[in-house]
Amino acid sequence: MCERRKLLMMKELLHTFFQHYLEDRNLNATLAMLSDQIVSIGTGEQEIARNKEELADLLKKEFQEMPGSLHFQFTEYQETPVGSEGYCILARIHVQFEEGDDLIEMDTRFTGVAGLEKDGWKLLSLHMSTSNQVQEDQEFFPLRYGRQAIAKMSSESSARLMELVSKSLPGGIMGGYLEEGFPLYTINDRMLEILGYTYEELAAATDEKMMNIIYEEDQKRVEESIGQQFLNGNEYEVEYRIVGKGGKLTWVNDIGKKIVTEDGREAMISIMTDISDRRAREKQLIQEAYYDPLTGLYNRKKAISLYEEAFANGQKGTFFICDIDNFKSLNDTEGHIAGDHVLIFLARLISDRTKELAISARLGGDEYMLFFPSPTETEEAVHLMKSIQTTFAAATKEAYPELSISLSVGGVVRKENEDFRSLYRQADTALYLAKHQKGSLQI
Repeated sequence: MCERRKLLMMKELLHTFFQHYLEDRNLNATLAMLSDQIVSIGTGEQEIARNKEELADLLKKEFQEMPGSLHFQFTEYQETPVGSEGYCILARIHVQFEEGDDLIEMDTRFTGVAGLEKDGWKLLSLHMSTSNQVQEDQEFFPLRYGRQAIAKMSSESSARLMELVSKSLPGGIMGGYLEEGFPLYTINDRMLEILGYTYEELAAATDEKMMNIIYEEDQKRVEESIGQQFLNGNEYEVEYRIVGKGGKLTWVNDIGKKIVTEDGREAMISIMTDISDRRAREKQLIQEAYYDPLTGLYNRKKAISLYEEAFANGQKGTFFICDIDNFKSLNDTEGHIAGDHVLIFLARLISDRTKELAISARLGGDEYMLFFPSPTETEEAVHLMKSIQTTFAAATKEAYPELSISLSVGGVVRKENEDFRSLYRQADTALYLAKHQKGSLQI
């Protein structure tokens, strides 16, 4: 699926969710848009849900207390890809509803994560917030009233209060000047704990620059994302990996705001929350949805979707189906553990030989399929498949000399406008012919 189409799908997904939630007030339709792994934070003090069941309870209470329809409109919308099958979404939403004879209007902010699951795109996390009206323009947190109170306290009490505020925040605080490398402006003890450093160790390891704690592969994306968001306002939100002591990687959600420091320099200050557990769960969900658990290759469903996406873009190439000869005899005589080892060996052999040239998958049982998109020529694809056959036959003959295990392959060259079903039928016919001469390749 092209990236533009995915982006349109994300906005449609979010619009449909709020249609069910705010305008329709339809509980079941709203919950159907959410992952079973959903976590959410609402604007109310108690509106925290750690799973779908807790969120359903909150929504039931809300719909009972306020059943009327609320009209909404996106006033700002942005999404950022996360890996190959996920998106972070940010939106500002204007909401209107009637209360008696009055028309109530409010603006709210939304951030969330969407991911592709077995039954389609779902929202994995939701965070609704409203701006604090008592907060000053250059404040990231509503500190004005805190300052007024602190002015009446002793310096010792003030320090204790600010320490308490810092500890109560959900993540570590870190700030950097908006200059090359983001020179360090401030950092609290919680952030140092997340990184595993003392301040002196951090200064030595990073040259006191925020950019140097960001994982190298993420640095360009983070810098571009923050810069782009600052073009549209003074706030940003981005997820990335930071590097702590000993090279430990931690996924963080970084929510920040542009400020002007007391010496007149522009800076940003942010809260970084450890989201490693959530990221691990998301990765596991993707692994289970897209990959064969035994071999690590794509599963049938995911591979077919990738093939069809390539075909929709007019991609030509060569398609193969492989089948292990005498595999049943191996299972019967040596057991299923031996059979699994052979399946894993073949999958690794396919991955090692084809690398990025082919989209490979386990069909099921002892069958595999591969598609070599252009510019890989058919002759090169056939040569690679024959080398896989030769290596596989030699290895299995050494391990099980009495069983005559080999690999039969059927292939077809894709012409224009041929879909997956057509290619599969042709390759399957070629495989049938190859099986008559076990260990051969027919195309």
